Amino acid sequence: MPGVSGRPSRPSLRRIGVVLAVLACSGGLVACGSDAETTYADGWDNACGDVGDAVSAFRTAVSSAATDSPDAGDAQAVRGPSSAAVRADLLAPAVALRRDLAEVAGEVRALDPPERWATWHGRELQQLAVRLRSVDAGVARLRRGDPDALPLLAVGSIGPASVRAPDSLRARTPECTVLR
Repeated sequence: MPGVSGRPSRPSLRRIGVVLAVLACSGGLVACGSDAETTYADGWDNACGDVGDAVSAFRTAVSSAATDSPDAGDAQAVRGPSSAAVRADLLAPAVALRRDLAEVAGEVRALDPPERWATWHGRELQQLAVRLRSVDAGVARLRRGDPDALPLLAVGSIGPASVRAPDSLRARTPECTVLR
C-alpha cells in the first residue's frame, strides 16, 4: 500500500505545498504583494526614505558650507554672509532638495489609497503641497542671497510619521517613523 509507511506520497507533498502557499497569500498578503494596503504603505515607505535621503544630503551640503565659513570673531562673520556666498554655498543644495521633494510629491500623488485611508491621504497631499511652497519660498530668497531663508527649507516628517496618520498605516511604514 503506497503511503502507508507513514511517509506522505509525492502527490500529498505537492498538495501540502500548494495549501501552504495559499495560506501564506490569504492569511498574510504581505508575503504575496497583492494587497492594496501593502502596496500603498510600501509607496509611502519608499517616499519617506527618499525624503530622508534628500534631507540628509541637504544637511551635509549646508554643514560643509558652514565649515568653510569664517569664524565668529572674523570681521567677515560679523558683517554676515554676502549674497554671493549664500548663493554659492546654499542655493545648489536647496534647489536639489526642492527637486527631490517635488519628485516624492509626484510619487505620493500617484499612490492609490485604500478607502479607509483616502481621507487622510487627501489631507496629507495638501500638507505636502504647503511644505513644497515653503521650500519654494526659501529657494527664492536664497537666490536673492538671503541667509535667513534657511528655516523655510526645514521639511520635517511627512506622511505616516504624522500623529494624524492612521495607526494601522504608521505601523507598516518604518522608513517614515525612523529618526534620522
